[in-house]
Amino acid sequence: MKKWLLTAAMVALLSACSASNESKQQAGDNYQKSNPELPFFAPLASGGVNLPTQSAEYQLPQVKIAKTENVDIRPPSIPLAIINGSITQFDGERALIVYESNKKQVYNLKQIERLLKEQEIGYYLEGKKLVTDWTETGRVDDLKNTQIRYQIEEVNARQANALTVSVLQMKRDDTVFTPSIADKQRYASDRLNQFVGELNSTYQKQQQELRRVQSSPIQSAIATDSNGRTALVLNAPFEKAWHRLASALPTLGFEITEEQGARGIRELAYKPLSQEEWLRIGTQLPELEKGDYQMQLAAAGRQSAVVISDEKKTALSGKQAQIIYQALQNVLAR
Repeated sequence: MKKWLLTAAMVALLSACSASNESKQQAGDNYQKSNPELPFFAPLASGGVNLPTQSAEYQLPQVKIAKTENVDIRPPSIPLAIINGSITQFDGERALIVYESNKKQVYNLKQIERLLKEQEIGYYLEGKKLVTDWTETGRVDDLKNTQIRYQIEEVNARQANALTVSVLQMKRDDTVFTPSIADKQRYASDRLNQFVGELNSTYQKQQQELRRVQSSPIQSAIATDSNGRTALVLNAPFEKAWHRLASALPTLGFEITEEQGARGIRELAYKPLSQEEWLRIGTQLPELEKGDYQMQLAAAGRQSAVVISDEKKTALSGKQAQIIYQALQNVLAR
């Protein structure tokens, strides 16, 4: 008996798991498949008794009920505000997300192109619009051989940017058909959410890696560069040293006022720290005047070298250079 019950339970479970995608999209009732003709009731036998006259007030009309096409019962998809501070909507044709213009370096048409290449989806460009080749919908509950051509557009404004996705065409079993409004909303919203979600995930991973790089210690040594200037040689490539120095310099009282990353130059404004603050860093108080300075970072293979100069572009030297570079060395090694 126990074996029989176990077998029945397994059969029921397998039957539930093998439900087709057609059943996921259609209601389980049989209203549309029922006989449209209303039932006919014979008059009651009176047995010689005079019955009240039948009122036509509540009589069901004898009408023909037209059967409609199958209705997709899956819940609608909507564009999600995945980007912080963004606004989303579906306007009847396009799913769109509007976000602050300072985030356009992360969310733009070039990044969408990268995603399409990674997913091996063909496309071509029309100005700031991108049109894809036929591609799968990406939904597990869709009927087989359902494909879509999408149009993706980037809209730029002074204070805001937008990405939009619309469904150009749909086909099933190589038969092109006109998608309904519900289809357009579902598939355009799904694809927009997928694009923005992947771009957001990539950005978050890059930020985590950048924070890891910025917080990792760097070993360094005071030396003389090829121009005879006192410099601090860092055992780190240019990119890592550049990011670490951005957080290390303010610790010594150097505020970064301007920078040129391609040239490795940062303009600095120095405000002297107290003697106690210098002791906490591990060095004595330098005799460095308040004013403007410049930091220059140069790549040297897998290493890099930094030189700090005064407002006359004269490199720090002697005791001043030794104290400043020793303090910088201590901060970078933490």
